[in-house]
Amino acid sequence: MSSNSAVFEEPLVASPNQTMRAIQVSRKKLYELINTGELESYTEGKSRRITIRSINDYIQRRLAAEAARRNHAANGKTINRIP
Repeated sequence: MSSNSAVFEEPLVASPNQTMRAIQVSRKKLYELINTGELESYTEGKSRRITIRSINDYIQRRLAAEAARRNHAANGKTINRIP
């Protein structure tokens, strides 16, 4: 094996069906995510492939947004005090 060869243990791309199952979205939502640039994809012949990196990045962005939402909600609570 030459020093320029790469060995991939994990897949680098997923099919639309694999992606839909992985992130639990409908086909319509999947293509919305692709069309808005949330997920990176390309076609190989007639097959679409979504990069695993973009799937992981999407999940991280969603988790960060959820954490920010929860933090905002927690900081926005008012405490009713009895005088």
